[in-house]
Amino acid sequence: MFEECFVLEDGFSMRISLHDGARYSLALRHRQALVVEFRGDGKKHVRSLRGRESAYEFKSVERLRYDFERDAEDALRQG
Repeated sequence: MFEECFVLEDGFSMRISLHDGARYSLALRHRQALVVEFRGDGKKHVRSLRGRESAYEFKSVERLRYDFERDAEDALRQG
């Protein structure tokens, strides 16, 4: 298991949790409000952007990281 938390500028924070297999949670919050989240329990994978959820096709940890970072950077630019 790997878990890490970051405090960013302007009230943003990021939390990453990777477990065995395809269980994971990557979240970007702004003052406790969820902005971006990718989560999976090994069977179901979900992507949430500002409260809108959609299915996420998990392919690899590398692709998950890329997709999360892209969405998080977009959210940080938008503020």
